[in-house]
Amino acid sequence: MFEIRVATELDRALLVKMYLEEINNDSERAERFAQDFIEHFKTLLALQDGQLCGTLTWDRRGGFDDGVVEIVALGVNKSFRRQGVAKRLVTYFIQETSKFYSENGYPLRVIIIFMEGENEVARKFYSNLGFTEEARILKLYPHDDGVIWTRHINH
Repeated sequence: MFEIRVATELDRALLVKMYLEEINNDSERAERFAQDFIEHFKTLLALQDGQLCGTLTWDRRGGFDDGVVEIVALGVNKSFRRQGVAKRLVTYFIQETSKFYSENGYPLRVIIIFMEGENEVARKFYSNLGFTEEARILKLYPHDDGVIWTRHINH
């Protein structure tokens, strides 16, 4: 069964395991990664039969009246790529975040994303989901420019 849900402290071990297997075999960094995803940001987990297959991490920018959120990170484990997990995470994120803002009396207006400028896979992915490239920040990343993408939510 496929499900998407909010990460909690009970998911720390899942996130540490994902980091060690998918990103870097460094247990100290894996612990910080999990701590950030659970305590500092809001994180959605995509699970297939209880196995973590992807994450979407986000945060608000400004107050509710600004109506702006940022996708901080989106990742899909290697064995689940090209199966629609990322698209399902982003779609769920937009629906739930719009509902969250509405329940607090404000509209979600804009979603922003910072990403590496030469990431063609992400460029195509976000473009297909209605995001547009807004600006380039030279040398934002150690080996690449940064690009800001946005999607305006119509209410």
